[in-house]
Amino acid sequence: MEGLLAGNEDAVRALYARFARPVYTLGIRLLGSAEAAEELTQDVFLTAWRKAARFDAARGRLSTWLMTIAHNLAVDRLRRETGVSRPTLVLVDEVPEVAAQGEEDPLIERDAAVRALQSLSEAERRLLARAYFGGLTAREIAEADGVPLGTVKTRLRTALIKVRRANQEKERL
Repeated sequence: MEGLLAGNEDAVRALYARFARPVYTLGIRLLGSAEAAEELTQDVFLTAWRKAARFDAARGRLSTWLMTIAHNLAVDRLRRETGVSRPTLVLVDEVPEVAAQGEEDPLIERDAAVRALQSLSEAERRLLARAYFGGLTAREIAEADGVPLGTVKTRLRTALIKVRRANQEKERL
């Protein structure tokens, strides 16, 4: 990140080499085509280059920051192209592997994510998948399911708290 902040093109190349595959994989899952995933991957690294100063290591990992950029850009693209987001369910065992130098083994991180998601009920997993991977807002989920918006927000919050607790339990071990 220091290289990125300094405008070092080699730093962008290194970042791309390390993270392009998981960003592309997420793009395929969210956008449904190789061409769209390739464009998304380029956009993610261009955004990272332009907004490197916004990265804060105290708030999270570099891999998480990049995947969040990818997710947000993909959802924006879906909404721009279709006018609405389309729900896409991703299976728990399809969590992309992400690794970076100095970070934990991606399989350990992936296993922790899978365990955290498995601690949820099927309904909670589906709700999170629709909100995160499908790009649906709480309002869109409420309208599609015919339930009050407050109920959807409460269920999402409860599911996220359970995932956070499962991850905290992992860190204590």
